[in-house]
Amino acid sequence: MCPKCGAKFMNGRLYWATGQAGDPEVLANLVCDLPQVQRQGGCINQFKSNPQKDTWAKRAAFSDAMAEELDGGGPNLEDFLAGFHD
Repeated sequence: MCPKCGAKFMNGRLYWATGQAGDPEVLANLVCDLPQVQRQGGCINQFKSNPQKDTWAKRAAFSDAMAEELDGGGPNLEDFLAGFHD
């Protein structure tokens, strides 16, 4: 188990701290290779970042696109939620 993030490698397969199976290159993108995380001192992930896979930049772009879609041209969010609150 990684003392940095809680990920585990079992039988050569990565499992996030949540128990969800994962990709070690994505773990490197999102956690291990961040400037604020130091790999030395216990990181067990031997894989390096792969920008072709999931990254924080890709997640931010997806989030921005979804926010834009909800904010413009789509149904009014307040109208949609009117049935869910007083």
